Amino acid sequence: MQYTAKPPPHNSVLILQPEGLRYRFQEDHLFKDIRYSQITGVKVKRNLFKYYFAFLLGPFMLLSQFYVMYSEGFNEINIFNAIVWFILMIMNALMKNIHVVNVKKGPLTAEVYGTHDAKEAKAIKRAIESHR
Repeated sequence: MQYTAKPPPHNSVLILQPEGLRYRFQEDHLFKDIRYSQITGVKVKRNLFKYYFAFLLGPFMLLSQFYVMYSEGFNEINIFNAIVWFILMIMNALMKNIHVVNVKKGPLTAEVYGTHDAKEAKAIKRAIESHR
């Protein structure tokens, strides 16, 4: 079974073969192989930086910009900076999550496949675990 992610942040290919996995993640041009007997664990992880920026750093920067506007005055630069921080915060909150399938091979972890769809990532995890 072959999975291919074409959007620019991923560009990954995962091929499930009877003897193991064959994958190319992001900008790698060579395929790498992992045998099913070497796999000790499979996890699906989300990109949490989006939440840190959108719900922690973004509001903090916006509030600090309001404080600067209050202390220095409401000039064009301060208002523009507040608008930019608000737009960045909203854009980050509206971005799609990236779900990455991580395969643990002994003490090492390999990022095998990345996708926006959580169901697809969980289906890949189940398929890998069914072969082990």
